[in-house]
Amino acid sequence: MLYFRPLWGEVCVKIDLSKIEGEPIRFNETTGFDADRFDPTRVIGPMKVRLEGSVRSAGDNYFVDGHTHADGRLICSRCLEPVEWQMESSFDLEVALFEAAPRDPDFVLDAADLDVVYLEEPLLDLDELAIEQVELEMPIRVLCSEECAGLCPRCGSNRNLEGACRCEPEVDPRWAALGELAGRTPNDA
Repeated sequence: MLYFRPLWGEVCVKIDLSKIEGEPIRFNETTGFDADRFDPTRVIGPMKVRLEGSVRSAGDNYFVDGHTHADGRLICSRCLEPVEWQMESSFDLEVALFEAAPRDPDFVLDAADLDVVYLEEPLLDLDELAIEQVELEMPIRVLCSEECAGLCPRCGSNRNLEGACRCEPEVDPRWAALGELAGRTPNDA
């Protein structure tokens, strides 16, 4: 494994695939990522990710398998409050160097070719792999609770907090005629 320290101070862990011969290379790395490495509309605060697994060579390709564990805070889709989130998942992927990619324009890719990750250089970046695995497992919509009332469309207050919003409910003008009929009986007409 190689450890790089870019200009901004983070330590990047990369596995040099050209060094893999017979035995697989095992990895077990824990990294903390700032929220700006993910979608800022979904993640708030740092995300701690542990990536463990192995890389083995199979001819010109490499197979990576392992487990991802992540802890962090996501944003509720209705009220925008932080929600504690944890995930644990397994992954496996096939990696090949870009030079091994099919280049013939008449060549038709089959489904197996679409599952291969092509790299320009023989370095597998574990940070990027960890981020990708977390984003794949992150729910599309997060709710702090099923009963979340969300934000008021008029004042923006969190409706889950007692007394935060005193706005009157808006009446949809399309239903106004039905409101006039409320309380009437058929004999009133």
